[in-house]
Amino acid sequence: MESSEQPTLENMAGQSEQAATDFDTEFPAALTEAENTLQQIRDRYLEIKTAQTEKAQLEKKLADVQTDMSAKAQTEQDLAALQTELDQIQDQIQTLGMTLESQLWKWHDLKEPFWQFIRYFGLGFAAAVVIHKFAG
Repeated sequence: MESSEQPTLENMAGQSEQAATDFDTEFPAALTEAENTLQQIRDRYLEIKTAQTEKAQLEKKLADVQTDMSAKAQTEQDLAALQTELDQIQDQIQTLGMTLESQLWKWHDLKEPFWQFIRYFGLGFAAAVVIHKFAG
């Protein structure tokens, strides 16, 4: 009985070596892709933080301009210049707001594809092991 079990153990060892080889080639590629995605997220995060800081500064400047407009009784030229500056600042704030809203990455957006990858990679690996076991 031991002689009939030994080839089975050898087949299983060969299957394990093949699975390990497949894992050794696929895992580094998946890891590199994950690192690249993480770097893109970090870059986007820094971009968002910079835009938020700039937006806060512009909003403060807008508040200052609005205060200056209401506090001072200026000539028509001064009012026109302040109104132009006010319009420019409002346009910049709207542009930055659209930038922040349109391209913000959230973990919620990445969570589902991440778990789907883990789920299907695991199912594929398990199916490959089962098929390989029955084929051998």
